[in-house]
Amino acid sequence: MNPLFLIPVVVIIAGIAFMIIMNKKHKTAKSEIDLDSERTKYNQYKQELLAQDFPKITEWMRGKRIDAFTSASVPQSTTNKMQELVTDGLKNVALSAIGVKLRRIETDSFWVLSGNDLHFFSTDTVGELDEHIVFDNFRIEKATLQYGGILKSQLGVYAKSSEEYLPKTHVITFDIDGSSLSLEIHDRLNYRVDPEDMLNLKKQLKTRAKYQVVGEKLVAILQDRFPNLKTS
Repeated sequence: MNPLFLIPVVVIIAGIAFMIIMNKKHKTAKSEIDLDSERTKYNQYKQELLAQDFPKITEWMRGKRIDAFTSASVPQSTTNKMQELVTDGLKNVALSAIGVKLRRIETDSFWVLSGNDLHFFSTDTVGELDEHIVFDNFRIEKATLQYGGILKSQLGVYAKSSEEYLPKTHVITFDIDGSSLSLEIHDRLNYRVDPEDMLNLKKQLKTRAKYQVVGEKLVAILQDRFPNLKTS
């Protein structure tokens, strides 16, 4: 018998053994994380992520305080036609039938809550700032908020067993001079596994928890400050 025929069999057996080992490590690492306990470290984690993983957000805010921040996206249903207005050196927006700049792209976007202002940042394909839109308290007091479910662009990308790691969204809708503008607020910061951590499941899950603890806080704080955004 030609021993070359055994190579596929060895590869399959090795693959199955690897999956069993990794699944066992995943369960062990997951059991070591208490999300409720992690949530008590919100302030610590927020400062760590701003300093280490998202320093550009601090740069973009130009000294303004950061009460909470998380990832964002533009819903597929949101019009891609907007008109920019400039207020106090920062870009504000109003819907228009033409001239819109916001568009749904698969680059990072962020929300930052600073006092009673909500800042929306979008980035270009190399991670540099593309748009900075400010929604002041007058806009927010007229806005509505509803649960939007799992981020639609993520559906079908992951296995069912990984669904717990998918971002869930709230959709905030602003009244812009009689027109509506809806944008998505994620319940966590978008996490991409560092290639160096591919086999370090404990570090991956710890980082995911940190990203969730920080990201999910934005809606809670926002609702405390603006009762009109409370959802049933």
